[in-house]
Amino acid sequence: MKSLLSLICGGMMNLSNLKTKSDSTVFNSWITRVDNILSHIPLISANGHMPLEYSDDEYQQAMKKLQQCAMQFDDIPIYPINEQIAVKLIEDQLKEANDKPDI
Repeated sequence: MKSLLSLICGGMMNLSNLKTKSDSTVFNSWITRVDNILSHIPLISANGHMPLEYSDDEYQQAMKKLQQCAMQFDDIPIYPINEQIAVKLIEDQLKEANDKPDI
């Protein structure tokens, strides 16, 4: 995910705390909402199996939320995340969360 966020943000983001250099409220609001959606994806499904899989309800709900996360401009909302990007973001979130050392 770090590389994708860096690509989206043009390498202008401090990934440890999601502080941007940009003054764009639209962008900052959108990236915060995407981060919030990703951070709430569980590692284990409600059915108790791990890892979370594409067919799990939690996975599908996260995909839907990501695809519905619009950049809210004054004249029109823009939805930059399609299904393929949502899947890649979720896969990366799950991989990174699983690789994170237990504290």
